[in-house]
Amino acid sequence: MSLVRLLSNTTPFAHLDEKQLARVVNCCERQHYPRGAVIYQQNTPASKMYIILEGLVSLDDVVDSSTSISYERRGPKGMIGSASLLGLKLHSLTATCLEPTQVIAIDVPCLEKIFEEDYEVGFKVISEVAYIFSQRYERAKTRLYNVFKEIPVRLVCRQTVDE
Repeated sequence: MSLVRLLSNTTPFAHLDEKQLARVVNCCERQHYPRGAVIYQQNTPASKMYIILEGLVSLDDVVDSSTSISYERRGPKGMIGSASLLGLKLHSLTATCLEPTQVIAIDVPCLEKIFEEDYEVGFKVISEVAYIFSQRYERAKTRLYNVFKEIPVRLVCRQTVDE
């Protein structure tokens, strides 16, 4: 399947017309990773975002050589590394393939040039990315709530003194 067709079926590019997609494709490259491969590492420069076509990727906070905290897993049509599109210069997590994985790697500086030349493309893409981040935020709040709901309220909430 062509990259234009693949992008047209994935967020954040699904709302672009064919002409706009044809421009975005110039910033894209299809990549394949074996099981266990690292797509990007925490605290390394972030200049690409990725759309997962096949496979499964774990997003982990690597604490030290023997400890990591797994935050999320993303599969087909999932987007990773998108914070680079929002101005973050370093990856905050490590993305590791849990199975053979195929992605579309998107060069963010290239994409940003398109945004500068065509504000409509920039608005459509950034709006979709913002929506995805708001969904992730809501899921994170729910997970955090589920962790804390078992702890007595007096330990979680600050107590105020009216004296």
